[in-house]
Amino acid sequence: MIVVMNPDTSEEAVEQVIGFLVEQGFDVHRSSGQSRTILGVVGDVRPNDVAVVREFKGVADVVRVSEPYRLASRRFREAPTIVEGAWGTIGGGRPWIAIEPIGLEPREAAPPQLAELGYEVAAGRPFDAAVTRARVAPESVGALTCLSINPHPSKQRWPVVFVERSPSWGANSWIGAAERELTLHEGNVVLLEAGGEYPNGARTLEVAAIARAKLRTHLPIVVDVPTVAQRACYSTAVACAAIACGADGVVLRVWVGAEGVTPRVPATLSWSDAVALAEKLRAVGNAIRT
Repeated sequence: MIVVMNPDTSEEAVEQVIGFLVEQGFDVHRSSGQSRTILGVVGDVRPNDVAVVREFKGVADVVRVSEPYRLASRRFREAPTIVEGAWGTIGGGRPWIAIEPIGLEPREAAPPQLAELGYEVAAGRPFDAAVTRARVAPESVGALTCLSINPHPSKQRWPVVFVERSPSWGANSWIGAAERELTLHEGNVVLLEAGGEYPNGARTLEVAAIARAKLRTHLPIVVDVPTVAQRACYSTAVACAAIACGADGVVLRVWVGAEGVTPRVPATLSWSDAVALAEKLRAVGNAIRT
């Protein structure tokens, strides 16, 4: 653990931090410059230790050097990973926008035929890809390559694995799960944020989890908007907040079936509403990256 003190912190404040750490059984190595002091702390550092030290007067930052992962860490790869292929580009400067199509008539798990889809759906514009929660994904939905975001995909043609954050996980546990995927399988790994969960079942977008993960991993992050929003009327706010806080992409649930039919799945947007939202998300992405 590294403790960075504020510039020109008093000697008394520095000694208080050192005294506490020594009492807890840590070895402390002090490095003092002209205006700033840095403390190197050696020992079995736990999350609570980091949180307590941050509370001391004069402490600017505390960095836990030991991490439960390596391949997924920014220490292993500083530049962000860009997952690119027939499904578009996840990562980089442009938000990746995928749809979860609702209203397609299943035909023994076979991919829908182009003639069965409306022109807009068949053409795919302006979206990058389609996703399914089923273990087996069709090769495509119209012009959109289809990926499975199921935790245990089967027969995934495209080498992309989505690692969903459990509502109880912090950033380290989330990235640690991605580390296991990187260790066990060859392919591209994407972090999937599906929100925290209240006791009553309501979901909330965990902005802090996204921000912390962005600092610690090079892997791209996609937000599962319908799972977080739970209602279509909240989808725009959740999706815009996701891109604004640094997520690399979103999944939107979109009705692609016959007109005039009420979707039987919550948080489903009409095609026109989803297109309008996609344009807004591109604008938000451009604004925060310029």
